[in-house]
Formats: sequence, C-alpha cells, structure tokens
Amino acid sequence: MKRFRNRKRQLMMIVAVCSVLMLASAGWFAGTSAYLTAHLEILNRLTVGWNDTVTEEEFPTPTPVPPGESVVKKVRIKNTGPVPCYIRASLLVSEGTVTLEGMDTEHWADGKDGYYYYKDVVQPGGSTEELFTAVSVGQVPVGDTVTVTVYEESVQAFHGSGAYKTYKEAWEHYLGGEA
Repeated sequence: MKRFRNRKRQLMMIVAVCSVLMLASAGWFAGTSAYLTAHLEILNRLTVGWNDTVTEEEFPTPTPVPPGESVVKKVRIKNTGPVPCYIRASLLVSEGTVTLEGMDTEHWADGKDGYYYYKDVVQPGGSTEELFTAVSVGQVPVGDTVTVTVYEESVQAFHGSGAYKTYKEAWEHYLGGEA
C-alpha cells in the first residue's frame, strides 16, 4: 500500500512538474510571439468631393421686347459644391434672330465646340463673371416668343492630389483626351 501511495505521489509530482513546465514555456512563447509581431490600427475616413453648380441670372419676367431692342439678361454660374472647379456653358436659342450682347471675352473663351469655357478656377461659394449682359431680338419669331437656354457643366479643378494647370487641360482630361 505504501508503494502504491508513493507511486501516486510520484505521478502527481510528474504531472505538476509537467504543468509548471508547460505554463512556463507557454509564457515564453507568448512573449516571443509578442516580441516578433506588432499590431497597429489606423482608421482613414475618406470623403468624396463633388461638383455642384447653378446658373444665376438677372432677367425681368415677363419681358415683352420689341424687335431691334434689347433686354437685360445677365448670366453667371455659381459653384455651390465643396470643391474648386472649371465651368463651361452652352447657349441654345429656340427660334428667331437673337443677339447676345456684352459677351465677356476676357474671362470666357469660345471653345468653337458649342461651349464657352470659363478660364479661371471657381472656388466653392464663388461665381463666374457674367457670360453676357443682354439679349436683343432682331425679328419676331413665329411663336412670338424666344427662349434662350443656358446649359452649364463643371469639372473638378484637381485630379488626385494635383491641380490642372489650365481649363483646357481639365476639360481634355474629363472628355478623354491626352491631357
């Protein structure tokens, strides 16, 4: 019986020693693992910039205009978005002979493609100079009304982290050119 107790005691002693060794080695491996690895979490929040522009005009409504006379129509485009942008505008006339007066050729360039291009970057909250300042009707149209429609578009003034150098470069890139 004494022998059985000694064996039991020896077995318990071996299990205890093995447990202590396992715990010690686990701590060593954990320490080694921590020494060989590092963890860092960085949270990046990205927001997307967007263009948002609106046409602003000064134009009395309704406006009977006798043939040969002009009426005030001042057109500018405002950047209401959060990013700087370049702007272009196209003018469509419904019918009749209409002359746009006071065209600004200093700040606007005729692209010869149906669009007038604003040469400068328009900052958020800023507006272009007036594209033109008046409209005159040369002959009475068949329907007794003339509609002058201003269609405008914008493109961001930056690509990635760089800025376009000119309005031409920005629009060429946007339209798929080699700029």
